[in-house]
Amino acid sequence: MNAVDLLLAGSVVFSAAFLRGYSGFGFSTVLMAGLIFWLPASQIAPMSIALEIIASLGQSRSVLRDVERRALAYLLLAGLIGNPIGVALLDHVPDQAMRIGVHVLIIGAVLTLLLRPIRPTVPTAMVLSLAGFIAGVVNGATAMSGLVLGLFFTTTAISSRAMRATMIAYFFFTDLWAGALLTVSGHYGGQILWHIAAALPLLFIGLWLGSICFARYGSHDRRFRRIVLWLLLALCLIGLGRAVL
Repeated sequence: MNAVDLLLAGSVVFSAAFLRGYSGFGFSTVLMAGLIFWLPASQIAPMSIALEIIASLGQSRSVLRDVERRALAYLLLAGLIGNPIGVALLDHVPDQAMRIGVHVLIIGAVLTLLLRPIRPTVPTAMVLSLAGFIAGVVNGATAMSGLVLGLFFTTTAISSRAMRATMIAYFFFTDLWAGALLTVSGHYGGQILWHIAAALPLLFIGLWLGSICFARYGSHDRRFRRIVLWLLLALCLIGLGRAVL
């Protein structure tokens, strides 16, 4: 990479980290869409997983007390059941077609919620389990569970702080498992470790600034939900453009 490429790639990492610090999700989507111009997806995926784990650890102290533990337990357990089903779908439906389908469905749901907001409700055990199962299936098939969970949480009465904290905790556990599998498979070579190390300063600065913005502007539940919906719309459009082009 020349100096301009390094600057652009660094801005992608910073933007992804800022988004993660503010909303609790979206890091991998931005990183994959932005860095694909310089790195192959086979290197970006393990890099993204490792940086997500580090980000969760860095945010753990500030979000631990806000995690909705009941919701997290149902989401994780149901997700474990749905994940292998999503992986099995890869044998029958092309990966690109599934990604396009998920993006289109989420865009439709987001636009509906933006135009005709629903009254947030406290999710029951069955609803949480269903959301976790769907997120698990989508994660196994497309690794886009963050978009599903972000959409789900905007329909609940869970506070913005609990919403953000629970998503951060969810991604920590799922990414830890994915990272272990990637490590065993030998995906963390010297070059990827160097990319991860080079990204760390930008990751920490972005997380810090994003967290400050959330503390100042994200505590209002209704406003935060609308911001999350607009973020989901933007992320889905980015992902859809990447899947089609």
